[in-house]
Amino acid sequence: MPHSQKPSAQNASAPWAETFRQLVRASYGPGWILREHRGGRTQITRAWLDGSRSSVTVVLPWRAESASALLVLVERLDSVLQHQSMSLARAMACINLEDSPPSAMELRHGATNWHWAVEQFRFHMVEESGRVKPLTWHRTYRSHLEQTLAVLERPRAPRDGRGVLKALVMAHPTPPGGSGRRERLGNAARFLAFAVDHCGVAEQYRPSLEYKELIGRRLQRKQPATPLLDEQFLSLYSAIQEPRWRLAIGLLGVFGLRPAELGCCRAEEGVLRVEGVKRNSSGCLPARLVHGLDPAGAEGMADALLAEFRSIGQSALPHSVVAAIWSTRVQQHLVRHVPRWTEILADAKQSGQGHLTVYGMRHGFAFRGSQLYGLSPRVLAALMGHTTPVHLRHYGQWAGEQEIASAVRIARQRTRQD
Repeated sequence: MPHSQKPSAQNASAPWAETFRQLVRASYGPGWILREHRGGRTQITRAWLDGSRSSVTVVLPWRAESASALLVLVERLDSVLQHQSMSLARAMACINLEDSPPSAMELRHGATNWHWAVEQFRFHMVEESGRVKPLTWHRTYRSHLEQTLAVLERPRAPRDGRGVLKALVMAHPTPPGGSGRRERLGNAARFLAFAVDHCGVAEQYRPSLEYKELIGRRLQRKQPATPLLDEQFLSLYSAIQEPRWRLAIGLLGVFGLRPAELGCCRAEEGVLRVEGVKRNSSGCLPARLVHGLDPAGAEGMADALLAEFRSIGQSALPHSVVAAIWSTRVQQHLVRHVPRWTEILADAKQSGQGHLTVYGMRHGFAFRGSQLYGLSPRVLAALMGHTTPVHLRHYGQWAGEQEIASAVRIARQRTRQD
């Protein structure tokens, strides 16, 4: 039938058509209306009790041979609309219909349009809710969801959420309990739950809380964070030749910054103002004012760094750090251009100090604040931009035997005097 030809009245009133409509009404209610559309295709309309309606035209032809496939299609659309409030066009987007008319079996077991669901998830997380920054989506979510799509589009793809996540673990083996496995499964689980709630995906794809068993537990205890001691920090700082990188490293160590905060701080009178970049369930953390803590033997270093930074501004920092804003850039520069950093790492490992990273400068700030300046965990937590429980959990382990003995001795003396 030519595209411009009107629907055939004879075909619309054929005995099969009336029988088919009665079957649809009996199975899924009177709100479903099916009829022939221009070009011989089928128009499906869903009418609701409030008088509103939504229509969509599908590739299936309005013929008796298509009755079984059309009935299955209405079944899938009705299942979607029972759980989500959306138009028929949006519900149809969830169903992966090819250009050629599918059979009833292909429709019943046909693939979900997972690529469309991923784009809906990206829009919700990044643009609609703002829960994820575009850079975070690009760095982590995108690759994890590409891996998830690869599992879902296999010839024998898993048919439920747990199966998808288990297949991810097998396809990308990483140590149990590690951050890589935890982030990959967490992002995939969030996507699957969203697809069920908002994209009409079948309920069996919703991951249960049992999926966390797939994350597993670490076979070995994670090494505790190791602070970069003042002597090591000053040795490293002096070895950096490039002025912008020397300023960046100085700010990390003297003000206890996260590497990501280098691109969003500015010098004010006597303090460094740091805008919140770390996110939690409530959004970005608020801005904070950070007072520098001079390393032992380097009195006035904080004021000198502030003066240098304030006189030039963000252009005084490496462009790659400001643009990329993650710790690997700092690590890469130190490894490639500052041999002293490699020597410090080797010495720390050989002496039993532990495994040092770029975050060791931030840890060194906390250690200096406690040991040299005697600041309380509450004050240090405020300076570093986290809560007191977080500070105690990550930095309280640095209390050595001498410090414990000294604290107990002072407390006993105070008790006797009282």
